[in-house]
Amino acid sequence: MKKILTAAFLLFNLLLFGCSVKYTANSVTTLDMSSKEICVIEDTRVRESFLPAYRTALEKKGFAVRVLNPGSDIASCPLTSTYTGRWSWDFVLYMAYAEIVVYRNGTKVGDALYEAPRAGWALTTKIYEATEIKIAKMVDQLFPDTESSK
Repeated sequence: MKKILTAAFLLFNLLLFGCSVKYTANSVTTLDMSSKEICVIEDTRVRESFLPAYRTALEKKGFAVRVLNPGSDIASCPLTSTYTGRWSWDFVLYMAYAEIVVYRNGTKVGDALYEAPRAGWALTTKIYEATEIKIAKMVDQLFPDTESSK
């Protein structure tokens, strides 16, 4: 009986905690920012909706955003960012994975990650949130000390 209860408890925890969206970040501190301009290196392999959403989220935080050509050097600007994203299908197309990395003078100073559960095991409708909402949450985690200019 104890084995059955233990197995049921483990299954319950897996369903409850292993099947939700995950945001993680290593925040950029104000000491890591030498200016309010950030250069974003465009990644043409990522869906077109990502870059405008990222740009808008950064601008709401008070940044002036300059988009650089794909393949630009991460040391091209004092504060530079790269990004990647992947979409999946489950009734609708949704952003399933995203990573944003921020560099100061070519050295990594922060990153943010978003992951949806794999293989349709989500027990939450949060996977269907708009790309703009997910990216805004990532930017808020990346730059928590930066005031929004909403």
